[in-house]
Amino acid sequence: MDPRQERSVALLLSHRAMLLAYIVAIVRDPDLAEDVFQNVAIVVLDKAHTVAKDEEFPVWARRVARLESLTALRKRKRAPELLDQSVLELLEDHWSFTDSEPAPARKALRECVETLSPYARRLIQMRFVDEISAQEVASQLNRSPNTIYVALSRTYRHLAGCVERRLAREGS
Repeated sequence: MDPRQERSVALLLSHRAMLLAYIVAIVRDPDLAEDVFQNVAIVVLDKAHTVAKDEEFPVWARRVARLESLTALRKRKRAPELLDQSVLELLEDHWSFTDSEPAPARKALRECVETLSPYARRLIQMRFVDEISAQEVASQLNRSPNTIYVALSRTYRHLAGCVERRLAREGS
């Protein structure tokens, strides 16, 4: 993985909880939110070079998440009622306060990625670096798509917990 891709993955994973919460607030469906997050990840990895500074990443990623969420809702014929634009703006204002990404979190994430099993690293590589859809990953690994989504979700949770523990340990 080249340094730009590593940076993108690290930023994406460190902001996963915020992005997923933002997406769920828009689409109001946790399963759809996971699918949208996967699409956001692909866009982020493809276009992250357009973000000059790490501090700009959260705002940019939320814009991507918002557009991908609205696109997903339009593609669904029985989409839930959309949130009013003013509510989306309030969400954006709220999350803009949490946008600074301290260097220790990035360092912790890099260290935590090293703790992943080879299988989990392979999933991350295939899904986010190689930009293979979850369906195709499942096909290539001869697994069900649900198994892949569950494995990715567990990997995200593992990374989030690992980063939190490392940051807490460094803070004490």
